[in-house]
Amino acid sequence: MINKIKLLDGSMSFPMEQLGYNLKNKLWTGMALVKNPDMVRDIHKGYIDAGADYISTSTYQISYDRLKNMGYKSSEIKNIFQKSVDLVNEAIQESVSKREIKIVGSFGPYASYDSQASEYIGEYSSSDDEIINFHNNNLSVIEKTDLDIILYETIPCLREIEILSEVLSHTTKEIWVSITCDKNIKFRDGSSFKDACKIISEIKKITTLGVNCFSPKLVESAIKELKKYSKKKVLVYPNSGEEYNPRGRFWSGKNEFNDLMIKNWLSLSPDIIGGCCRVGYDNIKKMREEIDNHNLKK
Repeated sequence: MINKIKLLDGSMSFPMEQLGYNLKNKLWTGMALVKNPDMVRDIHKGYIDAGADYISTSTYQISYDRLKNMGYKSSEIKNIFQKSVDLVNEAIQESVSKREIKIVGSFGPYASYDSQASEYIGEYSSSDDEIINFHNNNLSVIEKTDLDIILYETIPCLREIEILSEVLSHTTKEIWVSITCDKNIKFRDGSSFKDACKIISEIKKITTLGVNCFSPKLVESAIKELKKYSKKKVLVYPNSGEEYNPRGRFWSGKNEFNDLMIKNWLSLSPDIIGGCCRVGYDNIKKMREEIDNHNLKK
């Protein structure tokens, strides 16, 4: 059977920014999940209408520990996690799409919780136990939601992959893991992508390994590296090509996506493509067109 390439959605933050939503808060897009759920549902629907096969929840910056520190009770935290799934289901019901849509729970690395760490650096001052507890606390709630797939994304270092390999041995759900990389397709702290692939290849619950939050110019190299070192399905979802200034918290540059670039990605037969920061409905719609054309030719 020929494997048809699938499409993940794009950025949650980008459509919010275009609507003028203030993302400068501890929960980032997760604040809209709590305070403006209609906006989140509408964005999910926009990506379904654009042709996505997988819709990711607005929970990247949401974690049990962060919500607990903000004063939320355990029952309230559980409800917030489940609400993220309910909103995707509502969007699916409101959409006219006839596709089978799967819900992917988006969860960030420890860096998304620790203000002194960064997805762009990958160096943690915290102990292994602190990182393990963070992920275990999160997973205890995630397991109780109606997600189809759990996605740990933007993992910036081999150390966290090693920790996750232990934590994820207890889950019952399908897992995707996606790392973020530098221009040499190494982790943000310079640690080995190859070693991470070896670790992940041995974990049955992890079906898919990806790279995200990186330049679209590096996607072809990333696909080749994933196929070379990993036994898992291949997922790639880059940024728009614009560059983020973590100190000033702003983006600069231009959207570098183009039709030929997407065609070249598809020629390497990844299993899933999509978009990360600054990638919106138009880019996902164009990917859908290119995927459909590519799948037809097969």
